[in-house]
Amino acid sequence: MKTKVHTYKARLVMFLLAGILFSSCVKDHNYYSVGDFYESLGTIELKSSSLNDFVIHLDDGNNVIPVATSHPWLQLKDNQRVLVEFNPFSDTKLTDSTVTYIANIVNIRSILFKDIKKYTEVSDDSMGHDPILIREAWISHTGGILTLDLKYFTQGSVHYINLIDNGEANGISKPYILELRHNARGDRMEYPASGLVSFRLDYLKLPGKSETNFFIRYTDYEGRRIDLPKTYRY
Repeated sequence: MKTKVHTYKARLVMFLLAGILFSSCVKDHNYYSVGDFYESLGTIELKSSSLNDFVIHLDDGNNVIPVATSHPWLQLKDNQRVLVEFNPFSDTKLTDSTVTYIANIVNIRSILFKDIKKYTEVSDDSMGHDPILIREAWISHTGGILTLDLKYFTQGSVHYINLIDNGEANGISKPYILELRHNARGDRMEYPASGLVSFRLDYLKLPGKSETNFFIRYTDYEGRRIDLPKTYRY
């Protein structure tokens, strides 16, 4: 199975340094200006087929409800992962301390969203053996979604990414080992690029448990095997 990872500009670094941005961006008394723009990752929940009838559940637990959008041509899907830029008009702080923003959607783009696969479900050629770097990795506060901010080298072509359960563990006696597999498809390493990819973590849920420990395993550009520990709480 071949799935695309698109090249993104270095500006993504600005809002991906510590999970997701603007936990301190709420202003008192709903005073926002037309110059207030925030950018974050989230997941779409469609309410109906109407243009602005959807909610974006942000990775930090907050929500965005649109009252307008500058991109009416975008065909959103339920549970779609997006990078969204919005201009808030007002906000409401809920009893669980999360914030719901009423906002104009200024820009929105789709983010690659995949399932974790078993080793037997993906051919070895498709998985690839090329090095890659994980700059940041985080799990959303709601929804059980793992997002990776990746760095790789390219001449400009499309690369493929998979996250594979290699079968070494059952998640109970030993944490799952999830291999991040990168197929550069013969692309030349001309210049650095970055990309975002998200994975659903439902695969890791264990009966009778409230959390699952796992490692993300990948090979960097110096040939080192890296095991990045993570805990999925549900």
